[in-house]
Amino acid sequence: MIRKVAIINNNPTKRQELAAIFSAQGCDITLADDGFELLNTVTEGCDAAIVETGSIDIWDDEFLAKFREVAPDLPLVLTVQSGKIESYVAMLSTGAWDYLTEPFSEEAVRLMLRRLEEQQALLEQKRYLLAELEQAAGEPKVITRDPRMIQILRQVNKVAATDSSVLILGEKGTEKARIARLIHNAGPGKSCPFIRIDCTLPEEESIGRLFGAAGESFAALSAGGTVFLDEITHISPDAQAKLLRMLDGKARPRVISSSSDDPFEQVERGHFREDLFFRLNASQIFLPPLRERTGDVHLLANELMQRHGMAKPELGWDELEEYDWPGNVSELEAAVLLAALRRSDCANAADDLLPTKRRTKNRRRFRREKPR
Repeated sequence: MIRKVAIINNNPTKRQELAAIFSAQGCDITLADDGFELLNTVTEGCDAAIVETGSIDIWDDEFLAKFREVAPDLPLVLTVQSGKIESYVAMLSTGAWDYLTEPFSEEAVRLMLRRLEEQQALLEQKRYLLAELEQAAGEPKVITRDPRMIQILRQVNKVAATDSSVLILGEKGTEKARIARLIHNAGPGKSCPFIRIDCTLPEEESIGRLFGAAGESFAALSAGGTVFLDEITHISPDAQAKLLRMLDGKARPRVISSSSDDPFEQVERGHFREDLFFRLNASQIFLPPLRERTGDVHLLANELMQRHGMAKPELGWDELEEYDWPGNVSELEAAVLLAALRRSDCANAADDLLPTKRRTKNRRRFRREKPR
């Protein structure tokens, strides 16, 4: 189902009108009025973007390329003034998927949402096929000079040579999915499917795929394949029980799990089964937050700027290192992408990449072992 919709329109009346119609259809609404807010919103996650292109003063091929880099499969729907449909139809060739005409009606929105849900089903099939072919595009890259991360990469190679389950822990944005892919690609089953399951999604759209007759099954992926259960602590008790039974079966793929929550705390509170946790935690990798990775902020920012064709600023690097980076590597990647979109070649890296309200380092604790 379409649950979260971003609406970008700089006309407050029309914006609220659309929000009311979509809310009546059961959607959660995020409102914005310019292109930068749109990029931030889709980075955080949504199911569709409803856009009045006049609200985006940099609507061109470069903006669309950046938008598709952030959200390659997100349905983009344009709102159209009566009598101007022809120009918007021409825009569909630039990447927009559909349009809504003014005045907006509940029936038109309802039908469009139905089409979007059909589109989601097709995209899910596409992601499954791409996951099987993704390794052909080359190895995922982890850029680091931090001694802890270098040691972790050595651990990845050792773990990859086994078929044991792996639990990857760390804050959000610490490259857990990248490490999971590295483990798969370095193992004997690298030519077999790698299936990522986002456990934060509703279970019928995520881990439920492994249980139903219409979805993938552990048996079907057992011959060297890998299932990556991203944010495993979000699954329900019923799904935990089913997963445990599958892990006890003879035919099963390799299982890699991740969590940005403290799994020991989840077990202690009774939110996560201890027996399942032990099965998933045969090997454990803990990824440090970016603020604790010595020298990596400068290294990563410079690499990303070069990738986007940006000149390297001369100033601001110390302030960049002192920033807390609560979103870790993902936040830094998004910051460089937005700076590139602004076509900014600022002389100060901190002014270019950091938010207005800046946070200095605040080291939080993340338990790696169960207390005795």
